[in-house]
Amino acid sequence: MNDLLDATRRLTPLIEAAADRSEELGTMPDDVVDALAEAGLFWVLVPKELGGLEVDVRTAISVFDELAYADGSTGWSLMANATSSAFASVYLPDETALPMFLDGADRPSPEHPRRLPIHGGMFGPVGEAVPRDSALEFSGRYSFGSGTGHADWIAAGGMLMVDGEPGLDELGLPDMRVAFIPRDQVEFTGNWNVLGLAGTGSYDYTVDGVLVPEDRTFRLLTCVPLRGGDVFRIGLFALTALGHAGFATGVGRRAIDEIVKVAQDKARLGADPIASQQLFQHDLALHDGAMRAARSFVFEAFEELEAAVADGGDPTNLQVQRTRQATTYATRVAADACRFAYTWAGSSGLRQPSVVGRCFRDISAGTQHLFVDNNTLTGYAQALLQG
Repeated sequence: MNDLLDATRRLTPLIEAAADRSEELGTMPDDVVDALAEAGLFWVLVPKELGGLEVDVRTAISVFDELAYADGSTGWSLMANATSSAFASVYLPDETALPMFLDGADRPSPEHPRRLPIHGGMFGPVGEAVPRDSALEFSGRYSFGSGTGHADWIAAGGMLMVDGEPGLDELGLPDMRVAFIPRDQVEFTGNWNVLGLAGTGSYDYTVDGVLVPEDRTFRLLTCVPLRGGDVFRIGLFALTALGHAGFATGVGRRAIDEIVKVAQDKARLGADPIASQQLFQHDLALHDGAMRAARSFVFEAFEELEAAVADGGDPTNLQVQRTRQATTYATRVAADACRFAYTWAGSSGLRQPSVVGRCFRDISAGTQHLFVDNNTLTGYAQALLQG
């Protein structure tokens, strides 16, 4: 773990220097993508048998945290790619996954070292999947495809349609499918002009009647890992949550560290620097403590879930829901910390470029994601009340 985190931290100067450029481009610059690929960070959650690093939950969260600390957009985009590649690598059958990962590292040149494929896109079933012999015909309009600016394979979620009606799986659940489609079969429509996370390449895209072999799809609600170790048994939603948790703790930590720097010299209307003001000191201590507590809670919740699935064990619903609670809680604590830092920074946070301002914008965008909405907290409370 320490070697991987050291390698991640060594990328901080490059990522910080590229942050403004990333926002201008709307996606990560090529030199940042290549550096992350060379370090293997896109594949921290890909099984070792497919060439990935297959790290534990603490290491994965820590990697996302460090990258988001350097730049929120980079941390968000990387965690979206890493989890997307994880799902392709563990949920697709051998006939698709093995060639995709073992034969698909297709940039063998001095400028672009040989590497595994990068995945990204929208997994929600906003499109339709219609059976056509041994394939499914996918069509749909997708939004918020984080990390698609540099992805080789684009995910597209769709509801299986049978005779014009939504289909059900063997358990009677809605048959929601996720397909992975080569980039050149997807039409990108842009539309990424946003308040925060501007550099994530979360573009809109359209899939129009693309035939996808059924073995290049998986069922969203009942997917079971087909390879890899126990870490993948925590489930698709928990794997997604740990990425959001690491993003939140990284951005929140950075906001606290930045306002500590700004406070040494920042003063308003000729007053003493805010670092000497008791109200600032009081609130700084509270927000710093809250961020540290939230980060510890994140590690505790996910490691508890990881321990529960070790050696074939099954987690309780409460343990699963607690990871969602921890993720949403950390996001809200980080949003409070960023708001505190932005408010006290005054014009230093308002004028661009500003790290404090970027943290505030990025976490504000992150709070709008469906994965950290109120239902994650009520879901945990219901599980807790049921005992």
